Amino acid sequence: MEWFGALIVLTVTTWAGFDLASRFQKRPGHIRQWKNALQMIEAEMVYGQSSLWEVCANLSHHLPSPTNQFFKSIGDVEGPCRDFAELWTSSLKKHWPWNALSKSEWEILVQFGRSLGQHDLTQQQKQIQLALHHLDRELHEALESGVKYQKMARGMGVLSGVLVIILII
Repeated sequence: MEWFGALIVLTVTTWAGFDLASRFQKRPGHIRQWKNALQMIEAEMVYGQSSLWEVCANLSHHLPSPTNQFFKSIGDVEGPCRDFAELWTSSLKKHWPWNALSKSEWEILVQFGRSLGQHDLTQQQKQIQLALHHLDRELHEALESGVKYQKMARGMGVLSGVLVIILII
C-alpha cells in the first residue's frame, strides 16, 4: 500500500513538472500568435479602415487557439460598449489561464488595450509598433530561457516527488 501511495506522489509531481515545462515550450508560440494579432489589427485598421468590432470578428476566424477565443469574446459583445479598454482587460483576464504567457506579456497587452481606439490612425500605428517591439523582446527572452527552464521544471517535478517519498518513508 505504501508503494502505491509513493507511486501516486511521484506521478503527480512528475506530471506537475512536465505541465510547467509545457508552458515554457508553448510560450514562444503564444507570443507569436499575439504578434500576428497585432500585425493584423494594424493592417485592418490602417489599410482596411475597419472598426474594432470588425477587426476582432475577423481575428477570431484567422488566429489559432487560444488567441482566437479572446477576440471572439470581444466580437460577441452585445450592445454598446462604453469602455473598450475595460472590455479588453476583462476579456484578457477571462482567457489568460489558457495562455502560456508571463506577467510581462500581460502588462504589454493590457497597456496596448488601453491605447486601442484612443488615437488617430498614425498614433495607433505607433502604439501597435511599440507593443510589437516589446513582444519581440519577450519572444527573444522566451526562446533563450525556454529550453533551460523546461529541463529544470521536468527535473524538479521528478526530484520533488522522490524527495517527498523519501521523507514519508
